Amino acid sequence: MKKEENKCPKCGEEKGQQKKGFTGSGSQRMYCNACKNKYTPNPKSRAYSDETRKQALRLLALGNTGRGVGKAMNMSKSNAYRWAQEEAKKKPVSVDKSHDGTRSV
Repeated sequence: MKKEENKCPKCGEEKGQQKKGFTGSGSQRMYCNACKNKYTPNPKSRAYSDETRKQALRLLALGNTGRGVGKAMNMSKSNAYRWAQEEAKKKPVSVDKSHDGTRSV
């Protein structure tokens, strides 16, 4: 069986790469003997999916608190609040200016 060679992203060296443990998400860490660089060749994404994000925003829009959304979806309440703030910046609130404030009888 052929040993898988990794390439150091810093110096480009393929030989002298050693396995050096794992990251918190379970990805293999590597060590380059040439430049003493530690790197992760194939990091795992830890981001939430778009569907999870949309579901959290829906729950907030229905009146749930950030803490409630966090508990229901097993995530930090800060995620829900931050996503709501980002959405608010994307879509500014439009004010209906067709109504001038006077009453017609």
